[in-house]
Amino acid sequence: MFTAQLEHIITSEHLHQAFEAINQNALGLDEISYRSFQESLHVKLDELRDSVLQGIYVPEPLKKIEIDKPNSDETRSISLGSIKDKIIQRALNDALKNHFEETFSDKSYAYRSDKSTINAINRTQEFLNQKLHIVLKTDINNFFENINHDKLLQSLENKISDKRIIKLIALFFQTGGFFKYDFLDHALGVHQGDILSPLLSNIYLDLMDKFLEKKNIAFVRYADDFVLFFKTKEEAFPVKEELENFLKLLDLTLGEDKTSIVHLNEGFTFLGVCFEGKTKTIENERLHKSFSKLHKIAAKKESFLLFIKSLNTYMLTCKNYYLKIIPKNSTQFELFQQNFIEATAQKIYLSKQNDKIKTKKAFKLHLASLPWYLFFAEDEIKDKIELMVNKGVEKYLSTKSYLKTNKAKIEKKKNHYAKQFAKITTLHVKTKGIMLSIAKNKFVLKEYGKVKNAYAIDTITRIILEGKGFSLSSDVISTCALRGIPIDFIDKNALPYASLVSYKASTTQTIHKQALLLQTQTQLDIAKEFIRGKAKNQINYLKYLDKYHALLKEHITQMSKILNSLKIAKDTNAIMGYEGSISALYWDAIKLILEVPFEGRVTFGAKDIVNSSLNYGYAILYGKVQHCLIQSGVSLHISFLHALDDKKPTLVYDMIEEFRTFIVDRTIISMLNKSEPIKLDKEGFLTEVTRKLIATNIYEKLGSYTMWKKESRKVENIIQTQCYQLSDIINQKDETYKAFIGKY
Repeated sequence: MFTAQLEHIITSEHLHQAFEAINQNALGLDEISYRSFQESLHVKLDELRDSVLQGIYVPEPLKKIEIDKPNSDETRSISLGSIKDKIIQRALNDALKNHFEETFSDKSYAYRSDKSTINAINRTQEFLNQKLHIVLKTDINNFFENINHDKLLQSLENKISDKRIIKLIALFFQTGGFFKYDFLDHALGVHQGDILSPLLSNIYLDLMDKFLEKKNIAFVRYADDFVLFFKTKEEAFPVKEELENFLKLLDLTLGEDKTSIVHLNEGFTFLGVCFEGKTKTIENERLHKSFSKLHKIAAKKESFLLFIKSLNTYMLTCKNYYLKIIPKNSTQFELFQQNFIEATAQKIYLSKQNDKIKTKKAFKLHLASLPWYLFFAEDEIKDKIELMVNKGVEKYLSTKSYLKTNKAKIEKKKNHYAKQFAKITTLHVKTKGIMLSIAKNKFVLKEYGKVKNAYAIDTITRIILEGKGFSLSSDVISTCALRGIPIDFIDKNALPYASLVSYKASTTQTIHKQALLLQTQTQLDIAKEFIRGKAKNQINYLKYLDKYHALLKEHITQMSKILNSLKIAKDTNAIMGYEGSISALYWDAIKLILEVPFEGRVTFGAKDIVNSSLNYGYAILYGKVQHCLIQSGVSLHISFLHALDDKKPTLVYDMIEEFRTFIVDRTIISMLNKSEPIKLDKEGFLTEVTRKLIATNIYEKLGSYTMWKKESRKVENIIQTQCYQLSDIINQKDETYKAFIGKY
């Protein structure tokens, strides 16, 4: 009889010890974490102690979850208790277990101190060695879910003198729980996941153990999984029937599908070990599960040193279980050797990818610290480590080569299709007298009443109308507004003069916040960012060109020095001065590498081939940038770099700066130097063929992919992202604003 009183168990000292021993991770229904409970711990533990001793303590309902059963499509219900309930259960368990350990059968091995699975397997072998070769292998059907509460309480009353302890224990197994948002009563069974449940299950089944011992039957039990041993089948069958009748008294039944009476030579499996004749092997399912765990250890995204630590723990587990069962000359032992080599080689390969450990020698030094003698002969260890390292490094070298080659091929193919899509998603009209209308879910171009072309509405993301003399139906405008398709207008000088965009006006709040930034340090910082982005792209482009021309180092050096001085600029005029100096050097450098005449940059009224081409490309880019700014919800007329002008969307002038070089300059200069058919007409304007060619190349550039912030991103999406980031800075949203402000 357990005679200790509740006051001796629920003490401040015992509760503190219990708190330190419980699982710190899983949260109960009250969502109070271990760390949160730790605050003012002594006060909370004293309150908890008092509530229990005063009889007013009630556990929280349990949080019930479903987890997958290993190697099965079925799930198992697990109950998660609150921190305070775990503490009480741990204190009760710690106090009761030593007493009950002395009363339990020595043939019961689950959830007990100094007993383990391997002990149960060895005891099984002992009985087999005694010529008890007839085995009744069985388990109890849904044991944990079928424990009768009244009969469990009766058993506890026979073993515990203080009825308050029994009442407290009963609270835990009677408490129901919530599965999602539905409450489930608990009138039968013990909760899997509760700290007390293993002890209670052993107390309940100890009645069966005593019944078998009284009949002098040899058996080994591990929780509800057990084996009985006999000399003949004639002895086994009556005992099976008697056992079934006894279990009925406990409201339990044997699992029919797992119950059999066999001779040792026929073989049986117990606790993952296959016994057959004189041999013992690990059940294949368990063995492969172990190998899977080994490979998961190797696949973890952790350092090689942490892998060594985890692998050492795994090897010691093998030593204490698998290696005590399987002989070293067996096939299963060879499988362990092979999986160790493969898993370790894989980890070396992954570590080489991260470039944390660079040399073979370093890998060998780390691996030498492991107990390889468990799996390899002493004279083999050095060669096996060499094999692991070589396999891992060779895989890294070969894969690196394959990946690099394949990645380039994939990127090339991806960009090929991206450029094709970009060309067909922009409807660019340049012919006078064209009527743009809608018919049969298509944009239709008509000239003098005759259909020239038709485009599926779903494929078009932008419309550009160049020059004058066009007609638009109201259906076109309505459809474009609903679908967010911008319509941009460009004049004969390649200057954008109007846009029709879907209605997404900037909010009053955003306009207000945007205006409040004017004449502040934040405005100055934003303006610097526009020019810093532009200058960096110009410098990077010149570095690229200098690889082939070797003429531009001086320009690059001077531009970099001026860029470094940008931080001291005190106003936007000073910023524009730095920008002017950098751009002057940039265009001087471009002049050196261009293979066509170019005297310098001209923005308005240009009649030379270079400036005309650049201006035309900027006009196409302008509309894209404007549309992205509108989508981000900012006001186009409040700019941070260029002077405000109520007749012009000056914020577009700000935002376009960063993208001019990468999208337009690189495209036009490449076309000119490759002698593509870029020509002017007699009036000094770009020819129809030239405009179409430039437009196509700019569309392809906008639709192509490039590396940006270590990711492959579509160029037009980068523009949109930058516009959203500007909006976040204006609205002081999230980490974007904090990161931006943190730079200054």
